[in-house]
Amino acid sequence: MRRGCIAMQEVICDSCHRTIQPAERYLAVDEEKKAEVEKGKTKHYCTDCALKKDYAYYKEEKGEKILTFFPKSY
Repeated sequence: MRRGCIAMQEVICDSCHRTIQPAERYLAVDEEKKAEVEKGKTKHYCTDCALKKDYAYYKEEKGEKILTFFPKSY
């Protein structure tokens, strides 16, 4: 399960090991064997790593690009 979050304290990205600063957005996702699952170990990803792993993407809405962590709907 994906959860878009805002850091209340420093959080470490599980992919690049960068420190996510307070007030910065990040993704918490339950994963097992590198696949998203309903319940599993929670991994934390900075926005750059979430984009690289296709857990996040930019969509255009009302003329603006918006970062979203929702799964793409085709």
